[in-house]
Amino acid sequence: MLKISNKKLEKAFNKRIKKSVVCLGVDTASRTGWCKAVANDKECTFDYGFINVNSKDKYFKYSQYIEILDGIISKDEDLIIEETFCGINIKSFQLLSRLGGFVYAVAHLKGVQHKKFILATTARKFLGFKGNAKKEIIQKQFIKKLGIEIDDEDVIDAIILALNGILEERTLL
Repeated sequence: MLKISNKKLEKAFNKRIKKSVVCLGVDTASRTGWCKAVANDKECTFDYGFINVNSKDKYFKYSQYIEILDGIISKDEDLIIEETFCGINIKSFQLLSRLGGFVYAVAHLKGVQHKKFILATTARKFLGFKGNAKKEIIQKQFIKKLGIEIDDEDVIDAIILALNGILEERTLL
């Protein structure tokens, strides 16, 4: 778990924190990162982890994934899911699309009202990073900007998504 003051976050990203909001960011991948950001008047708490189901049986993997999501997703939160990017590997695109659909479906069934898909590049740009920069570069810049010590790339991507849900659209003056 990570706690960061609202002042530090607002200064780092030049955006105000929405008060009393909870947002779950999910970076769908074969090893899915997730981050639940909870904002109050003074600080934001980030609870995070990953889902990694090792099985050659894809239907078993899907069922386990859904079961784990059911324990992570809560009704009273916003949800941001990383949008699937279609690269050269159609099987990866197929898997990631299914996983994103599972996240959305579990959230829908739990009654989550605000859910959306965002491209990784869009989520990064929102925080002031160059959207098309290499993932590794963005992550190093992100860690440096916040002064945190998280080296899990799936979790960092999920934190970036969650921040997109707790920061206001407008920039500070």
